[in-house]
Amino acid sequence: MSFTGLMVCVAGIFNVLDGLAALLKRDYYQVTASRLLFFDYTAWGVIWLILGIAQFVVGGAILARQPWAKAPGIALAALVIIAQFAFLNASPVWSIIVIAFCVLIIYGLVVSPAGSVAL
Repeated sequence: MSFTGLMVCVAGIFNVLDGLAALLKRDYYQVTASRLLFFDYTAWGVIWLILGIAQFVVGGAILARQPWAKAPGIALAALVIIAQFAFLNASPVWSIIVIAFCVLIIYGLVVSPAGSVAL
C-alpha cells in the first residue's frame, strides 16, 4: 500500500502542476481555450488544483493506513481519468501519463496485497 499511496501523492502533485499551469501560464498548452471540450483554462485550473490537493491528502491517508482512504482514492482516480479525457486536447502526452498513473492507482487500491488486514 505504500507504493499506491505514493502514486496517489504523485498524481496529486501532477494535477496541482496542471492546475497552476492552467491558471498562471495559459500559453503553455497546445490549443486555445475555445478548443477545450468543457470550460476554460481558469475553470480547469481550479478543478485540477482541487483534485490534486484532494488526491495528495488521500495519498497521505493511504500511506498512514487509514481504512477510510481506499474508497476516496478509487473515486478520485476515476474522476481524474474522466477529467483528463476531457482535457486531452490541451495536453495529450501529460494527460496520458496521468491517466496511466490513475489506472495503476485504481489497480493498487482494488487488489489487496497478500495477507493485508487493514485496507
